[in-house]
Amino acid sequence: MVHAHLTTLDVLIIAGYLVISFGIGIVLRKRATRNTEEYFVSGRSLPWWLIGTSMVATTFAADTPLVVSGLVAKGGIWQNWLWWQWGIGGIVTVFLFSHLWHRARITTDAEFVELRYDGKPAAILRCYRAIWFGVLQNVLIIAWVMRAMVKIVVVIMGWDETKTIVGMDAEAFTVLVLFVVTVGYTTISGLWGVVITDFFQFILAMGGCIVTAALAFRAAGGWGPIREAIAAHGFPVDGTFRIIPDAASLAAANPFTEFLVLVLVVWWASYTIDGGGYLAQRLFAAKDERHSVFGYLWFSVAHIALRPWPWIVVGLCGMALFGKVDDPERLYPMVMSAVLTPGLFGLALASFFAAFMSTESTQLNWGSSLMVNDLLRRFIWKGRTERQYLVAAQVSVIVLAVLGALASFAVKDISFAWKLIISVTAGVGSVYIARWYWWRVNAWSEISAMATALVATFALGICSNSPRFSGAAWVTFPYSTALTAFAAILVWISVTLLTRPGGRDHLIRFHERCRPGGPGWRAFRSGTPDASSGGSGLRTAFKIVCGVASLYLALFGIGNLVLGDPVSGFMLLAGAAVAGLALFVSMRPSRSAREG
Repeated sequence: MVHAHLTTLDVLIIAGYLVISFGIGIVLRKRATRNTEEYFVSGRSLPWWLIGTSMVATTFAADTPLVVSGLVAKGGIWQNWLWWQWGIGGIVTVFLFSHLWHRARITTDAEFVELRYDGKPAAILRCYRAIWFGVLQNVLIIAWVMRAMVKIVVVIMGWDETKTIVGMDAEAFTVLVLFVVTVGYTTISGLWGVVITDFFQFILAMGGCIVTAALAFRAAGGWGPIREAIAAHGFPVDGTFRIIPDAASLAAANPFTEFLVLVLVVWWASYTIDGGGYLAQRLFAAKDERHSVFGYLWFSVAHIALRPWPWIVVGLCGMALFGKVDDPERLYPMVMSAVLTPGLFGLALASFFAAFMSTESTQLNWGSSLMVNDLLRRFIWKGRTERQYLVAAQVSVIVLAVLGALASFAVKDISFAWKLIISVTAGVGSVYIARWYWWRVNAWSEISAMATALVATFALGICSNSPRFSGAAWVTFPYSTALTAFAAILVWISVTLLTRPGGRDHLIRFHERCRPGGPGWRAFRSGTPDASSGGSGLRTAFKIVCGVASLYLALFGIGNLVLGDPVSGFMLLAGAAVAGLALFVSMRPSRSAREG
């Protein structure tokens, strides 16, 4: 099979993309560096379509196609429920949390801690969150995305471990180039540069993936030959092509029970359940509550239903073309190198640069916001000028990038890093939900949940490596994550009831500012209108059900069309359209709201 190599045309396409990206950063530099609010939340002026597209582009990292195609090769299409389960939480966030984040009028989700809680425990928790999420976890994410891009570049360039470039081995040289490119335009343009470049980066990245999938499919000969080749290479064909695994015994660990744990437990146990982190940063930047709600809705649909199928097709074609390989995450760049022609090869590589730069710039900007807003400004370097904080923000971007580049050499299996992040934060999601809707939750609730999840994850990890527990499913992912989640819930609820609640005046101020609905704040309303955008509880529940149904019916419908089953595909898409229409109608404001 012929393998593509970079031609002059490919280099020009990649160079053109980089010039445009840096050009946008330079154009937006003056606006982004007016003050830290412009640098971190774009002056709170972004429309929903830009917010949602920026979120999709950010979560479309260089690692995502590699992990998705690798998961298919490791166990089948259904393995993608590792991240498809997040769609449930995404729809929940749309109608329960997105409007509340916007009302908070803060710069980071760590700042929310002292808005919601009071006293020294709140200050300690804010500092801890800034360090954990802004530095430690953030550096790990930067590292695995950089590792994914290194895998792509090294494979498609045909470099091996002995290759040296300007005195460095190929891997180190690639990391250096990626570091310089990303830091350059992230530092100068802040969130403005991130979201504007995200828009065209997403279009470029999706275009490159669709072209790669189409050419791979043609090279593999269509679904019939692909299935035959997959079977010939020793893969289980039926299990490989299943979107939902076969229902089996619920008394033993198997693909179906793993699927059930993911869709019944993991989605709400994760720290992402209320849309915090770098996604909340986009909600802070929205024009108003309506734009934050529709922005998160567009993100959820595009993130789950629209993006994954080109990556899955490439994974299946890679299995047919190359069989079993030592590192399944290398299948994607191997297919790129095998099927792309000059020009298209450059386009595909530029699309991966787009995916890489979109995610890295977001992580760097968000991490910088935590370091500056929640460490320097709050605890270490108080009372400085905006100009000084802006310089600190730019320096912190460089520091985080250096740490991420160094950590990238230690990351080997990207999907393992995904699972580690899910596990060490399991159970935290439950307290994140409760803190919005139950006044009794305090800072110690969060602290105890995070500590329990961390301890339980490493304890179960030790057990999984012990011969005594060899073969025990409960110490392996995702079953261990479910155990961690329930342990964290028992601990944080007990701690909540055994510790003092927040001060009443502080809780009243929080409620007046964010106006969360539900019975959990009834004692603090004091005549303050409950302006929850979800309306009544039943109406909000109806929206969530319609949203989840529409999302997953669209995912399955598109999947069936792509996999060669048009009849069921169109039927599922028709169901998605009906659920979507019901959702649209239910989201229209009531007559009383319009008159008000």
